[in-house]
Amino acid sequence: MIGHMYRARWVIATSAAVLGMLIPTGCTQFKDQLLEPQNPGLIDQGAVGSPAAAAALKVGAIGRMKVLYTTSETLWQESGNLADEFSNADFQPDRNDVDQRTMATNSPYANYGTPTTPGVTGARGYIRDAIVAERQFEPEKTTDIGELYMSLAFVELSLGENFCNGIPLGYNTNGVVDYTLPDFKPLTNAEVFDRAIAHIDSALNIIGNGTDANATFVRQAALIVKARLLVDKGKVADAAALIPESVVPTTYQYLFTTSSSNNNDDNGIWTLNNSVARVTVGDSSITYQGRTFRTLNAIPFASANDPRVPVIRSTTVPSEDGLTPLFLQQIWKNRDDPIAMVAGIDARMIEAEARLQANDIAGMMSILNAARAKPPRLGVLQPAAIPPLPTPATKDDAVSLFFREKAFWTFGRGQRLSDLRRLVRQYGRTQDKVFPSGDHYKGGKYGTDVNFPVPDVELVNPQFHGCIDRNA
Repeated sequence: MIGHMYRARWVIATSAAVLGMLIPTGCTQFKDQLLEPQNPGLIDQGAVGSPAAAAALKVGAIGRMKVLYTTSETLWQESGNLADEFSNADFQPDRNDVDQRTMATNSPYANYGTPTTPGVTGARGYIRDAIVAERQFEPEKTTDIGELYMSLAFVELSLGENFCNGIPLGYNTNGVVDYTLPDFKPLTNAEVFDRAIAHIDSALNIIGNGTDANATFVRQAALIVKARLLVDKGKVADAAALIPESVVPTTYQYLFTTSSSNNNDDNGIWTLNNSVARVTVGDSSITYQGRTFRTLNAIPFASANDPRVPVIRSTTVPSEDGLTPLFLQQIWKNRDDPIAMVAGIDARMIEAEARLQANDIAGMMSILNAARAKPPRLGVLQPAAIPPLPTPATKDDAVSLFFREKAFWTFGRGQRLSDLRRLVRQYGRTQDKVFPSGDHYKGGKYGTDVNFPVPDVELVNPQFHGCIDRNA
């Protein structure tokens, strides 16, 4: 585990150091990203077309991907806000619309914030450029190329898990966009997952059977990414077969890290929750302006007193709106605490779900209780052991228990929204019995959004006419 953590920190810290000089800051940083060149600009024109340039592009591309998940207002934090992991503690209506599940496709926040298709698609473009350069100028670096393909697949996984059906996977070439290309045709989530599976297979094929530490480390990450994609496709048994503990140990973590030497490179959840107090850890009830509101279906993360999601109540620092109770997560309680892109506990949850789907409830409980008895690290947090859970009486109860357990293991890492969507899509539950529902504490009712819309900024693409649908 120490070796795993060390290598991930080196890769991403290097990326962050380079990117700190390159990426503009502020909530509008992705505004024109679909139309800008995807070359990160790490080298001058005279050095283009060299091994050094290819290596620099690789570092920059992985760092650019990392920005989506770890820096400032992240896709993971926003997806947690749309689900039940976080609640809005800000005064801005557009941010509250995410929490209330009532997002408009034409709002400035939806079009230009981090959790938008321009932001995610821009990262795809940087990775694509780096793959082309590495394959041409450093083809012997198979693990590096495989890591880029894995990164590309992970970004596409994020698109399919978080956005509506109707996602264009376009790109630009040297800053030129050709909207007539087939890649600009909107795809369903399932089609995006298929595209990502093709890319993760490329990663695994390129890495091959290498036994050195780097190849093994990246292969394990790639296998977890592929398993998650198969779960999204409803192929849970196939997913579990890829990642037994003998292949991916429970202690494994592919960590994203940040650097306090760069003021724009802090852990995003720490920033939005612990630093600027724009979001609070979610709960099943909230007292707001003297009235207590119960949020239907929500897990009480803030009040559960679960060692996997330690939380403290702020009594000295107010939330940004000055009204919402501020609960601070303590998984990443320091500005540069690392956060796992994928981890061995993800593999164990996939194995447990495979047992669930096979009606082997006892087998599912064995996996869940083993993890509770000997919890792995979550970033730098080492949870205390947790008492075992009793076996649920019915299959339906087992489904509810499983997704609750998984929610605590994966808190803040971008999986909760996808799991809520799967409860609707794969397990037949209705969204009003799965997503936060009822009276919203800032007025009105929760809406019916179960994903992020592809925003109106994409209408520049003549093949795009809005979401195909907003289904789970």
